[in-house]
Amino acid sequence: MTDQPKDRYDVVVIGGGPAGSAAAVYTARHGLSTAVVAGELGGQIRWAGKVGNYLGRGLVAGDELARSFREHVESFAIDTFAGREVDALVPGDGVFEVFTKEGLALTGRAVVIATGRAPARLAVPGEQELLGRGVSYCATCDAAFFRGRPAAVVGPGETAAGAALQLAALEAHVVLVNDKPLRADESLLAKLAASPNVDQRLDAKVTRILGDEQVAGIVIEDGSGAQTVPVDAVFIEIGSTAPAQFTGGLVRTNEAGEIEVDRTLMTSQPGVFAAGDVTDQLGKQAIIAAGDGARAGVAAARWLQRQ
Repeated sequence: MTDQPKDRYDVVVIGGGPAGSAAAVYTARHGLSTAVVAGELGGQIRWAGKVGNYLGRGLVAGDELARSFREHVESFAIDTFAGREVDALVPGDGVFEVFTKEGLALTGRAVVIATGRAPARLAVPGEQELLGRGVSYCATCDAAFFRGRPAAVVGPGETAAGAALQLAALEAHVVLVNDKPLRADESLLAKLAASPNVDQRLDAKVTRILGDEQVAGIVIEDGSGAQTVPVDAVFIEIGSTAPAQFTGGLVRTNEAGEIEVDRTLMTSQPGVFAAGDVTDQLGKQAIIAAGDGARAGVAAARWLQRQ
């Protein structure tokens, strides 16, 4: 980690997950002076117990994959500033100023925003303690680990419906929990109703996740009281937030708070790029974020060459 920043960088990357790490590696390989500022190098994937869909790595622990991102970044002459939270991105005369809550100020000719998305939490006992040990916020990432096993899906919309159907296709027995009717396309609702593997509990809420080393069950409460349901996994699909509020309207976002980008991952502000889960692009996956980061890094380098 770097102690003192340079007066100016070619590129400042905000975020240290797969998108931010890849962007920094690619700008450094182009000979551009690069800084990474992040809460933690490696990103949110460190919360994953196991990752089985990152090409070339097979089944790997999330913290091990995060560590490999960090080590790859640190193998280049990249200045890294971890443990920092960006709270302002301000355009200047041909540069951008990046300020953190801790008082760090970085100046860059271009910026890559790669802050990811934070999953919305149920905020119930057992959720944090069993994260990565049966509690997941990504069925696409983790459903395959629970083939043929009992699982719960919690959520109100199409993402939850899709997660339940994905698990059902893997022969898992699924209890789908929400305290209101699902908001989803009629075709999805029909598939759920027709699936013998999905038990819909749309008048209830999860109040506790049970287990010691692994998820063992959930407590569901409805109008008739509390019930314990044995499950091996809980997929929480209640949405997420894009933690890029520091842009202050500098870049255009959609209704979900995702940053809109063009095919080069340029935002509406020339010189500011975005990559990974924070964007409006399809597929919130580590491997897709890494590819986005590489593209953003290349695009930023080419944009700077033209200035």
